[in-house]
Amino acid sequence: MKKIFSLVLAVLMVASCAVAFASCNGGSKALFEKDPEDNVIVKIGGIGPLTGDYASYGNSVKNGAQIAVDMLNESGALKGIKFELLFEDSEGDGTKAVNAFGKLQDDGMNVSLGGVLSGETKNIVASAAESGILVLTPSASAKDAINKDNAFRVCFNDPQQGLYAAEIIKEKGLATKIALFYDNGNDYCKGNADTFKSRAAELGLQIVTEQTYTEGSNTDFSTQITAIKEAGAELVFMPIYYSDAAKFLRQAVDTLDTVFFGVDGLDGLIGECGTEHASDCEDVILLTPYFADSVDPTVKSFVEAYEEKFGATPDQFAADGYDAVLAIAEAIEENGFTPDQLMEITAEDFNKKMVAAMTKITVTGATGVMTWTADGETDKDPNVLQIKGGEYVEYKTADAE
Repeated sequence: MKKIFSLVLAVLMVASCAVAFASCNGGSKALFEKDPEDNVIVKIGGIGPLTGDYASYGNSVKNGAQIAVDMLNESGALKGIKFELLFEDSEGDGTKAVNAFGKLQDDGMNVSLGGVLSGETKNIVASAAESGILVLTPSASAKDAINKDNAFRVCFNDPQQGLYAAEIIKEKGLATKIALFYDNGNDYCKGNADTFKSRAAELGLQIVTEQTYTEGSNTDFSTQITAIKEAGAELVFMPIYYSDAAKFLRQAVDTLDTVFFGVDGLDGLIGECGTEHASDCEDVILLTPYFADSVDPTVKSFVEAYEEKFGATPDQFAADGYDAVLAIAEAIEENGFTPDQLMEITAEDFNKKMVAAMTKITVTGATGVMTWTADGETDKDPNVLQIKGGEYVEYKTADAE
């Protein structure tokens, strides 16, 4: 009877392992798959609006990320390891973004690009916290969008550029009397305005007036323009988006004899003004980590590849998507993963090592040379650009010229 019992027990154990191999040998299915050429495939999952009001942002991030995937795969940068981009449409809706994250998990996602927008990214990061999967959002800029240890971002956070702007204005001697003009109902605008005020005070810059508006409430900025003029402002700091900036400048340039200064939300201002109103944006200064006309070889190769594939010049969102994929590849290389190791590693171990690598890597991308801090923020220098003759050019002081 003992022999029979032992035999039955052994059969049951084998059957149990066949059904739930994870209990007996660490998992019945490898974390990664291989392609027909025996390359290990790392699946990168992205989420963002591909349709709806914010579709241009989502499609730019997706396209930029795809360029990086193509370039890495074609170059064979990581021998025996290739990448695949999976991208789901959130339509700009947070609930749909969470559902999309679940679908990407079912599809075998190994690393997440989070969301394109801040609100959806915050929801995705909350969903991703339990698994510990690396989340590297290209473009979610709200300060609290990456509030978990496994979440990082490529772009500046909303307040960062306000700090940089005050420092650049002081360093280059652009003005001492400054007017603020921004949308007080928008976190991006308000966040930059608040940190600008704080840093400006530390640097001895004077805020002579603070003029606000709410997007969509009106298109007449005459009251704000009059107040700025009467306050004697030498510079208008406008941490707003290019569409509102074009409306404001159209009304302000003939009245205000000031410097107009913004941050990366102004990327797109030239196109918004068009040839008819090109003079409205002439000489506007902005901070941005990326501009397509840069002579930097990394930027040039990205722009050329993007234009060839998509027939358009890549914007800031596309560059952020591109750099996010480069950072993921760098994190894999930092860990020294071989194809054989990836085929044996557990999800928990892979996720932990990828997250840990983010604070060790340095990435040279289209938006600059980047490192990351433990709180998920990127450290890189912004470009100081000026609009001249319908182009973004590197800003130079009168002495430098």
